[in-house]
Amino acid sequence: MFTRAALRTCPRCGGRKSFIKYWLGRYDRCRSCGIQWHREHGFELGPIALNVVFTFFSLAVIMIVAFVTTGPDYNVAGLMALVIGAAIVLPLIFHPFTYTLWLAFDLAVHPPDERELAEADAAIAAARGTVTGGALASGE
Repeated sequence: MFTRAALRTCPRCGGRKSFIKYWLGRYDRCRSCGIQWHREHGFELGPIALNVVFTFFSLAVIMIVAFVTTGPDYNVAGLMALVIGAAIVLPLIFHPFTYTLWLAFDLAVHPPDERELAEADAAIAAARGTVTGGALASGE
């Protein structure tokens, strides 16, 4: 699941039509398997925290490499520009990956139950325009 998530595909089914709409947007569900990305209240805090961890780690690596390669004559303005630019760009780069990675972690720790799988199947059937067994019409 984590390999599929790192490739920005659905961690559950591996479908390319996952919940990533465009770089900073999301669909409510994977368009291939129907699994919902927002599985519980406060689910977005996980990907945000993961993004912060990835960004801070990357910034630490950038600063260490910059200090080692430019020392002892540090160009403070250049290093500040590099770090500030990286602090702005890196969270944007990591954004879709942290959402798929967090969903993979959540699916591994808390696998979907029968109700969630039935909702996913119903969402895919509704998206395709087919109703199976009258489940959608009766609201089940």
